[in-house]
Amino acid sequence: MRSLGAEFLGYRLAIAADYLLSGLDLKIVRNGYVVFDGAFIAEVGSGPPRLVDEVREYRGCLVMPGLVNCHVSTLCAAFKDESAPIELDTRFSAYERVLELREKLLSLASRSQLLEAARKLIKFMVKSGTTTMLDFVRGGAEKVNLVLEALEKVNVNALLLACPEHKFYRDEVIIGHSEYPPEVIQPILKMSRKLKGFGLMNPLFIPANALRQLARVAEGRGFFKAIHAGEMPPAEWEGKGVWKTQVEMALGFFKADMLFHVNYISEEDVKLIAESGKSVVCCTRLTQALRFKPAPIDLMVKHGVNVTLGTGNSMIISPDMLREVEATYNFYSYLGKPIKPVEVLKMATVNAGEALKERVGAIEEGYRADVVVLRVDEGNMYATRDIIASVVKRAGEVNIEAVYVGGKEAP
Repeated sequence: MRSLGAEFLGYRLAIAADYLLSGLDLKIVRNGYVVFDGAFIAEVGSGPPRLVDEVREYRGCLVMPGLVNCHVSTLCAAFKDESAPIELDTRFSAYERVLELREKLLSLASRSQLLEAARKLIKFMVKSGTTTMLDFVRGGAEKVNLVLEALEKVNVNALLLACPEHKFYRDEVIIGHSEYPPEVIQPILKMSRKLKGFGLMNPLFIPANALRQLARVAEGRGFFKAIHAGEMPPAEWEGKGVWKTQVEMALGFFKADMLFHVNYISEEDVKLIAESGKSVVCCTRLTQALRFKPAPIDLMVKHGVNVTLGTGNSMIISPDMLREVEATYNFYSYLGKPIKPVEVLKMATVNAGEALKERVGAIEEGYRADVVVLRVDEGNMYATRDIIASVVKRAGEVNIEAVYVGGKEAP
């Protein structure tokens, strides 16, 4: 080990492999290495690493950025597939019944049930390659504390969004004058240092003044703002009088940084998102399971929208980002709107880091030391002629040799 006078004072660990996906363009580097200095990346290169304290060689492997799940609800893992019978109903009203079921089960589940299910789910996410997650937490401060407890024994970069719990009546939403009561907001603000920001349900359920209220609060606290928009068809009152579309409400009143789902949106909505410079999260497998209209990823990419991926409700969908990447690639090919494999992979890595305003999702100097080591010389990955295409179309948990989060190997 070097003396304290060395250029880097931390313990420098080098991860070397036959291949490495480097930088914001996911460039393939042969015989590549990445050097961790503590929890961050200090160097990326090819050939033998120098001036390091330890080298871990992974021959027959690829080192890629840790995957980022931009939309997951971990507490819903306490009642996996309870909604399966409802999902067989082809009417859109089935989705509303799924939402009602979720709220009922969240309120009825015991604290210990929710805690154990969340903890096991988060461990699974890391094991399957996710190193950063954006957790949409229903239930206000109480449920946020529960997720924080579940995270205590798991090494993952968890970013939590608190959803204020308050039911507005339809007339309140249409008129738009109501706000959240102080007793709903204050408990969340007391734990603001532990939060990434606010995560809200669809504007169809929230009055305009309440959206403006939370936007002001978020601005004062430096909160990230995310909201569901466009996962439901337009309501009969949208676009009439003072009412706007879901996207216009989300961007104009809430000033959202990120929109979840965006299935039922128009090209005008897409242009508005592009002009705002904000990001979207698409959940392809949830779209398929609930038979939503496919999110217009091709149109959003055409207009320069930053598209990311998430898995959504863990009651319905497994939070496995490699499966999400594969499903997205295959589904849009099936729709006749193919997306290049590298662009799909960016949605789960590089684009996510940009959307979250975090230094994650890329093997780049100064970024978090979050990487996944994939074995590519065996089984389903053996004899690949296009390594990125194979990651997108074939890779699974079985191929994962190691996961590093913040420079530490996950158990």
